[in-house]
Amino acid sequence: MSAAIQLINQALTQPDTTDNRPAQVSSFELGPEQRLRRALGYITQLQAEVRTLREELARAERSIGHKEMLIRNATMREQELRAELVKLMY
Repeated sequence: MSAAIQLINQALTQPDTTDNRPAQVSSFELGPEQRLRRALGYITQLQAEVRTLREELARAERSIGHKEMLIRNATMREQELRAELVKLMY
């Protein structure tokens, strides 16, 4: 996720080097083709970030599922051990 955040932060802080105009020129002064190109580049970056976030979410969901299974197994084992202890005590 930090990689995705870095992509966005870099996109916001770094000027577009494909455009030869000075950095202080606003996007409203650019031609429609240049604005479209810039918008498409930004969309591509956002799509890459979404893909990265979805992959991280899938990994996290798998990890949580695995940990839930371990917890269920540990709980069952605890109950079995408690049952054995009760049998030994009586």
